[in-house]
Amino acid sequence: MVSPGVYRSGFPNPRSHPFLLQQRLRTIIYVHDGDCQTYHQQFIRENDINYKHFRVAANREPFVEMDHAMVSEILAELLDTRNHPVLVHCNRGIRRVGCLVGCVRKLQGWAMTAIFDEYQRFSGTKIRIADQEFIEVFKSPAHMEVQHPAAVVAGQAE
Repeated sequence: MVSPGVYRSGFPNPRSHPFLLQQRLRTIIYVHDGDCQTYHQQFIRENDINYKHFRVAANREPFVEMDHAMVSEILAELLDTRNHPVLVHCNRGIRRVGCLVGCVRKLQGWAMTAIFDEYQRFSGTKIRIADQEFIEVFKSPAHMEVQHPAAVVAGQAE
């Protein structure tokens, strides 16, 4: 759990579906440049869960970087309480989701060392300096509008 009502994971498999149902998810956000698995799409449809797919490339050295405007758009969806409870996932729950959670932590006012520590705990040996650089330089644009902002932005539980 990132904050109350906000969950993160790698790509859910059928064994995780009962747990996801217990969370009473309203929305699933998938961040990956590939297509969603058919079994996952079926699970989403059968359980009347809102689904948002953002085709986001992972940060890669030397010149590939996640799109800042798209990350702002994803954050707006993630922090909108009308979408809660929400699950955000990529394939492994490490790079793309790690960057998104790092950006949420920046909005919460966390110190960069704490943000990087959390990123590294989830990344294990898969740490990418490009991801940490992205988190460090990310600035939420003034035009990012969250319709119903979650208390997560202020670092408060609802």
